[in-house]
Amino acid sequence: MKSLHNSYSPEQTPTFELTAKNTSSSDCKIDLGPKNAVLTITQASSDDSYWSSADCPKPAASRWYRVPAGSSITYTLKWDRKPSAAQCATPPAGSAGTGTYLLEAATPGYAKAQASFVLAAD
Repeated sequence: MKSLHNSYSPEQTPTFELTAKNTSSSDCKIDLGPKNAVLTITQASSDDSYWSSADCPKPAASRWYRVPAGSSITYTLKWDRKPSAAQCATPPAGSAGTGTYLLEAATPGYAKAQASFVLAAD
């Protein structure tokens, strides 16, 4: 898991890459759908998530990817800075303010991956 940039200006769209690496000698598959590979964004100064792929995934279907033996695939996510709300409730208005944010990817059977990034002022 990595952020493409350490810092994003207000006009930039935060973009992240989640890489699944297959170290085995045979092909495998992984579900990177929004309910299985849960991505969460939290402001560094808070314990509450600001956005989560599990809150209201569109579409909620599985997204299976084949990972060739000894290779890797990369899934790219762009975040519009908007908050999310659990179970498709109406999220709060506005968008994420300046500050440091933590991105976490959790997929069953794999270690959690984390990255940090900054939403900067002009």
